Amino acid sequence: MSANFDAGVDYFAVLGVHFGANPKSVKQAYRRMARRYHPDVSKIHNAKSRFQEIAHAYEILNKYRDAYCRAFQRSQQFSAKHKQEAKPSASKKTSYSTEESSAKTKHADSKQGCRQSNGRAQNNQNHRESPFDEWASQRDYQSYNYGQKPIHGKDREVVYPITLRYAIRLLRLGSFYIPGLKVQMKFTRQAFEGKTFRLKDKGYKGLFGGRSGDYMVRFNIKVDAERFHLKDGDLYGKFEIPTIFLQPGKTVYIDSPTGRVEWVVPHYFDINEYIFFRDMGLPADAENIAGDLYAKLIPVD
Repeated sequence: MSANFDAGVDYFAVLGVHFGANPKSVKQAYRRMARRYHPDVSKIHNAKSRFQEIAHAYEILNKYRDAYCRAFQRSQQFSAKHKQEAKPSASKKTSYSTEESSAKTKHADSKQGCRQSNGRAQNNQNHRESPFDEWASQRDYQSYNYGQKPIHGKDREVVYPITLRYAIRLLRLGSFYIPGLKVQMKFTRQAFEGKTFRLKDKGYKGLFGGRSGDYMVRFNIKVDAERFHLKDGDLYGKFEIPTIFLQPGKTVYIDSPTGRVEWVVPHYFDINEYIFFRDMGLPADAENIAGDLYAKLIPVD
């Protein structure tokens, strides 16, 4: 069974947790690091080899935990004795006794922690990590990645398709809510001009202390080109009206994307001319005044 692992390797440290960490901590650490180093998503130069190393460590701790713990502890004890024997003979006996006592104590503590972790996994599936386990796991994980070059997160670009009527509504509100980020961003007249809005540090997260990317937002405002067009904040539109209502003195109701307007048909009316409605174009914002509506009526039977 020992051929499946190297007793001189601390597989707990490979996963970024302390020796003897409970199975739940080991599994969480494995999933976290596997996502980070998976060759299909990671851009780190040695991602493939690191992923294989992580997967192997988890397999050992998952299948051969008890046998590995015993072998690793024996290996550590042997290394401690070997180092002690290399010291000068004058202090050999005293140092050896101290070293042996320390090694035995560590051996007992590690063995007890390993057995207790394994026992908790078998007898209590709902076990929760203690605050010490969480702190130690985070400490060892940070130490294991010490010296890793920071990797900055990438920008995330998103295009939101919206209707002209909804875009005008957002312009009146002055903001747009992004559910995924739970962020309220400003919505201005520039959205109608194809501007890309940048939300700082809201993109993909960086690794090893690297800064996060930005969240890039652009709006694809769908305009019915056969009926409407925009010009400097003014809205030009064509509206079909039953001929029976286009009689002098009749009141005509026009439903435009900016809202309903009323117009009384005059005695002299040219069907080819646009009807002017002040401030019924695009709403005003911090830098622009409200536009006007120019409506052209199309008689229909």
